[in-house]
Amino acid sequence: MTKNIYTFYMPGEERIFFEYFHGFAFAFLLLFIVLGVFTMKLSIVDALFQAFVIVLPFYGVILMFKKRFASEVTLDFDVRKIRFVFRDERGTIEREFREIKKVNFGFYLTFVMEDARIMVKRPDNKKAIFQLLKSVFRVDRGIFPIN
Repeated sequence: MTKNIYTFYMPGEERIFFEYFHGFAFAFLLLFIVLGVFTMKLSIVDALFQAFVIVLPFYGVILMFKKRFASEVTLDFDVRKIRFVFRDERGTIEREFREIKKVNFGFYLTFVMEDARIMVKRPDNKKAIFQLLKSVFRVDRGIFPIN
């Protein structure tokens, strides 16, 4: 008996980015302060203000979208369930296939549910993945051709 289980993983570099995001943001903040003080000859207060103006908008946007990304998504066609694995306090979330309203097929696969949108990086074999997802979900490919 074969198992109809398919798993998509977030690429390693993106997992590292999200895992150490706060450290990266702090490092960029310090970098912009040092550059402001030593290269642009700004006062420490002005360099601090300028660094916050540059880094905080990106930090806010990443924090808003960070919760949407799963590190692993597993489709189990035998029991018709989907499992999302997160690397934070949420751990693992399981849903029935019927709870998925649609899947947006872009650079990322976005699983749209009534109460959430969960994203994972689309694998390289997009034709096969598109056919696989289309067999059980409503798939919206938007402007992206499948070729």
